[in-house]
Parts: sequence; structure tokens; C-alpha cells
Amino acid sequence: MPGKLELSFNANKIDEYTLDTEILTIGRKDDNDVRIQNLAVSGHHAKLLTIFEDSFIEDLNSTNGTFVNGKSIDKHALRNGDVINIGKHELRYVNFNNKADEDFEKTVFIGANSVKSASQPSANNFANRLKTAKLQLLNGKSAGRELFIEKESIKLGKPGLQVVLINRRPDGHFIVCLEQSEESAPLMVNGAEIGSRSVKLQNHDVIEINKLKIEYYMGT
Repeated sequence: MPGKLELSFNANKIDEYTLDTEILTIGRKDDNDVRIQNLAVSGHHAKLLTIFEDSFIEDLNSTNGTFVNGKSIDKHALRNGDVINIGKHELRYVNFNNKADEDFEKTVFIGANSVKSASQPSANNFANRLKTAKLQLLNGKSAGRELFIEKESIKLGKPGLQVVLINRRPDGHFIVCLEQSEESAPLMVNGAEIGSRSVKLQNHDVIEINKLKIEYYMGT
């Protein structure tokens, strides 16, 4: 089952929202999915991106900021029980199916321990092709190294600079930027900035993470 948000004010539960859509917006204006009528809340304050069992909260340059468990955030990967503070309201994230563990917070780097034999079982359907997809570094000291995308989601980059998530869905692999500092170059796919969008990867797409170029290969 999908996760949900429980909206409360002064410890009194007001409403709850099922996270059954990819994007859910939070703010004071009428066009938001979660409308909070409070002057401390910006018109379009924050948005929630949900990919399978994982959800990410992103502040939309709000006036008073978005907080998770008391800490100011720009973009944050949510865990079951996390409390989002927007103005004087609380949104508790509830998702007992969330598979995130301690490793989820760590950046996944392409290194020797990620390299596997190029020999893979023959894939007879699209699902198996996704499970045998890989990434290959195109530049830098580790050019040529490969990472097979075996898990449903992996993170690439450097915390505090730029962190990117690649997530496997039934119809393909999707990439989204979770963290982007002002010092970092924007996330690019085939030379185009993708901003905060979730973009489906195609065979031989070239991903650029802070000037590091990585090619995406579908399994065979």
C-alpha cells in the first residue's frame, strides 16, 4: 500500500492524504493538493515526489522554510515516522513498506566493489533487461568502470554537492535530482538540464552529474 501524510495542528489531527500520485503539492493557495490556510505557509510551499515506496519532500523556495524532524531542508528522503513542519502545522509521513535502511543515506559511488562480470544471464523480457541494466563512467580517473543497477534504487553523487536517484519502475529506469547545491553544475541528460523532474532513461543516454559523464545501458 502507498504511504500517507497525516496533517495536524497543535497535536490535533486534521486530515490525511494517501500518496498514490507521483507529485503532491503543499501550500496556501487553492490549487495545492494539501492546502494549509495559514499566513506562515507560502502559496506554493513544498512538494512531495513519490517513486514506488520512496517519497521525497522538497521546499519550493518558501518564505519560512520547510523542516523535517526540526531541521531545515531543501530536499529530503523521507522515512516512516518523519515529521514535516510547515508553518505551525505538522505532516507526519507514514509508510510501513518503506524499504529504506541506513545505506539509503549513503551515496553510491562507482568503484571496484561495484564491478561485475559482463557475463549476464540471457534476458527474455523487458523486466530482465531492466535488472541487467548498467552505468559506465565515460570520463575522469575511473573512466570505463561499470555499475550494474541491481537494486530498485541507487544514489549517485556527493552529499552536500549533488545527489541523484535512479529508480527502477515497471516501465523503465527514472532519474531525479535529490540534492543540488549552488556550487554544483546542474544534472544533465543528453546535454539538457532536467531540473526537479523525474526523467525516464533510454538506452545509451548520457547522464552528467557535476561534470562526471555516465552512459546508461539497457540489459540485453
